[in-house]
Amino acid sequence: MGYRIALFCFTIRLVMRDWGEILARRIPQGAVEEGVRLSEKTTLRIGGPATCCITAHRSEDLAAAVQTCREEGIPWFLLGGGSNVLFSDRGFEGVVIVAKPDGVATAPGNRLEAASGLELMDLVRLAEARGLSGFESLAGIPGSVGGAIVGNAGAYGRNIAELLESVELITEEGEVAWVPPDSLEFDYRESRLKRSSEVVLSARFRLAEGDRDSISSIIRETLATRAEKHPPHDAATAGSFFKNLPPETPGGRRIAAGLILDRAGAKGMRVGDAYVFEKHANIVVNRGHARAADVLELTRAMKQLAFDHAGVILEEEVRRIGFTPEELSRRAVQAPATV
Repeated sequence: MGYRIALFCFTIRLVMRDWGEILARRIPQGAVEEGVRLSEKTTLRIGGPATCCITAHRSEDLAAAVQTCREEGIPWFLLGGGSNVLFSDRGFEGVVIVAKPDGVATAPGNRLEAASGLELMDLVRLAEARGLSGFESLAGIPGSVGGAIVGNAGAYGRNIAELLESVELITEEGEVAWVPPDSLEFDYRESRLKRSSEVVLSARFRLAEGDRDSISSIIRETLATRAEKHPPHDAATAGSFFKNLPPETPGGRRIAAGLILDRAGAKGMRVGDAYVFEKHANIVVNRGHARAADVLELTRAMKQLAFDHAGVILEEEVRRIGFTPEELSRRAVQAPATV
């Protein structure tokens, strides 16, 4: 029996090593690495090794990497700027495709086109330089354009879906197509792209012409507001961990998850090296040596605290990758026992 198990594990390792060779052969321009720790690729700086990691600096290489994994039956995960994601301590048994194409095309008038790997803040600055209004409230949000579209990133009552004209996708059938935003089922911090295997290659935005000085002033105010309550840029965090709750009345403002957690006393909670930021109760920070298991335990306690205090069940905004269903389900909120 022991011999059979050893032979099976050896065979699996050979198959995994072949994944890197296949990708290197099919995408010679891509940087293929094996056994890269995902803590080096994510803003939370947590995560075990990926079997293989390929960095795609061109849109065509990104498309080729996705298609290769699909055709070869290789498990894969697309990573942009590395924010808004928590990988398990075991890592990811498959290929992590890091999207780094960062091209920007401008068009006459009020349109911009950006590759998915472009940092969102770079797009904000480009719009500012062109005197185009719309991105001001998104200033300071970490991550890439593609990741922002997938999660419909936003702040201060605006989201990126409102600015989209069309999105270039690799479809589930392997075709490259431009699709309208209303086909992507955008919702608060959600889109169809979170649930499908479609991949964002680039996007076109329609903005409004505005006064450059006024746009710059709003961006400065937005960044200053974020700086007052968010960790510094070099802090290890995935961003807001839980989604804000629906408004109490139709058309009203969403209820901030951070406010509920603050009132419940979550600030300063800690498990291992993972702790709740002292200025924002919806942000988890890695002090340096936090494990994914620490973050899961801490956020479970935060959810339970919010439920006990306000009777609400918070929903994770950060995507959790590489965990078993049992690991996630056993950390569900528990209602008080009734007699």
